[in-house]
Amino acid sequence: YLRTLNKYDTSAGGLKCHTLPWPWVSLTERSPSYCSHSYRKRRRLTYSQPSSVDSLETFNGDMTRKSEKEILQALNDRFAGYIDKVRNLEMHNRNLEAEAAALRQSQAGRASVGEHYERELGDLRGLLQQLTGEKARAALEHEHLEEDIQHLRVRLEDEARNREELEAAARAMKKYVEECRLVRLELDKKLHALEEEAVFLKKNHEEEVVELMAQIQNAQVSFDLRDTLKADVTTALREIRAQLDSHASKSAVHAEEWFKVRVERLSEAARSNQDAIRGSQEEIAEYRRQLQSRTIELETLRGTKESLERQQRICAFILQETINQLDNELKTTKWEMASQLKDYQELLNVKMALDIEIAAYRKLLEGEENRFVSGGGPYSYLESRVSAHLKVKAEEISDTVIHQSHDVYMAVPAQEKKYKNEVHISCSSD
Repeated sequence: YLRTLNKYDTSAGGLKCHTLPWPWVSLTERSPSYCSHSYRKRRRLTYSQPSSVDSLETFNGDMTRKSEKEILQALNDRFAGYIDKVRNLEMHNRNLEAEAAALRQSQAGRASVGEHYERELGDLRGLLQQLTGEKARAALEHEHLEEDIQHLRVRLEDEARNREELEAAARAMKKYVEECRLVRLELDKKLHALEEEAVFLKKNHEEEVVELMAQIQNAQVSFDLRDTLKADVTTALREIRAQLDSHASKSAVHAEEWFKVRVERLSEAARSNQDAIRGSQEEIAEYRRQLQSRTIELETLRGTKESLERQQRICAFILQETINQLDNELKTTKWEMASQLKDYQELLNVKMALDIEIAAYRKLLEGEENRFVSGGGPYSYLESRVSAHLKVKAEEISDTVIHQSHDVYMAVPAQEKKYKNEVHISCSSD
């Protein structure tokens, strides 16, 4: 009445079952030494048990050979199914480990990309600081140029004021020269009138003298007294004529000297005024040249200022666009990292659930082995209880969601420890 099980071997997990007499079926785990030790132990137990028909009937009760074959076949099918499940779970576990390694590598790649972005951001920040310094220097140069322009404006205003004063002085000199010219013309007219008057008086005097001489010569004095008086009249006329000539010559000389002095004074004043006017004109021309050069410098400085301001606005716009682009890339990278962390957490939760399920199946196999060794009750109660327990734990794991990335490394070890302790306690109590 002895029944044996076929030998099963799993190349992936190393799970073995040796040929043993029924009902002491050996279900061992990975270690061959442990399996061999269990096999020797159960062989000793088997040989120590009585192999008679009475002991089998006492142990099995009313179980018939047909039910024994069915139970044995069911146990063999279950055991084969468990072995297949263990293989699949181990293969799935290896796949999950490979995916976790790939995720770690991708996370490391993301970290390197983040470092690359950080380096680029550092370079751009350095460039921004450099451009800020250049902007500050340009602003300082702009202030200096503004000060120079203000100083030039003050000088321009002073020069314009001096120019107005000189123009006013030139106008006054022109007016004075015009007055002097008018005075000279008036004096020339007076001199000409006096000369004409002197000529007229001289001519009139000569005519009177000639007339008197004619009257004297034409008069015939019949008596000697008249001859006596003739010499006296002639002498008196000669004296009068001499006095008039001397007086006229003195008046002419005096008038000529006075007019010469006056003309010389006016000529000197005109020459001095002409020199002053010429100097004023030269100064005005020099001021005009300086004003023109300062105007050209001012226009050049204004063009330089506008060019610097335009270049500054362009640089500020480019830097702002670069900063906005980098901020958008940084936000995109953060969202991608958060998505990768979420996927990693989901895979980690799946891995923990599978580890718990594998551990539960191991405990289940050990419990069944112990039950068959000790001759316990049926298997269906334990299977249903472990399945319900695994279902509850899977629901708990699926409900666990960790949103923040820095909580992942803190929550995962504690969760694994919690689930392992629960499975260990549950299987031990079962």
